Amino acid sequence: MNPHKLIIVDGIPGSGKSILSEMISKELTKQEINNIFYHELTENHPLFIYERKFTTFKDEEEAEYYFNRVVELFNRFVELHRNESKIIIIESVLFQDTLSFAYNMGMNQLKIKELFNLLVDILSSLNPILIYIYQLEVRRNWEMIGKIRGVEWIPSLHTQEGLDEAERDWKPNQEFIKSLLEEWEIPKLIIENKDYLWDQYTERTKEFLEVNSMMSDNIT
Repeated sequence: MNPHKLIIVDGIPGSGKSILSEMISKELTKQEINNIFYHELTENHPLFIYERKFTTFKDEEEAEYYFNRVVELFNRFVELHRNESKIIIIESVLFQDTLSFAYNMGMNQLKIKELFNLLVDILSSLNPILIYIYQLEVRRNWEMIGKIRGVEWIPSLHTQEGLDEAERDWKPNQEFIKSLLEEWEIPKLIIENKDYLWDQYTERTKEFLEVNSMMSDNIT
């Protein structure tokens, strides 16, 4: 079997993807395993659409442009890294920033599923594994991240109405995404987060990576 070359870390906003991804990158580096970490905020991110702002995917032209451009970018990304000896880590950009974004923008769910299946096929040559942080209490997640990032980030998260809206938007979004990733037949770890036990989640992640031969078992 070909080695796993791609680690995908995903979940809804504020779920801890960046923290977990950074830990993975540091641990790989510590073991002298070369890796490339694409943070969501990486400048000129190869999987982001910069040239156009979108209004609604209920507009068929906007939806079609987005669909085709995403497929193009992921194809280009795989070609860029197909012969790469380094392990690639991406956070947020498959589910949160691509498929969840399409969901919140009103794209037809069958169309999103079609896009997901295309991306699965495209990424298959990198033999990916997935770590998904699933929030058992979506409202609490938004309330906590609002407090951590401050009122300047999303001011509405400091109001009951804003929290109601965040829960209303992201709870069904997360369930839809979870239904997709459960169909994906790759090694995956779904962390059900309720109590924010990050030391425990970190250890589970390391064990998962060891089992999939991406880290040795002498990690600290």
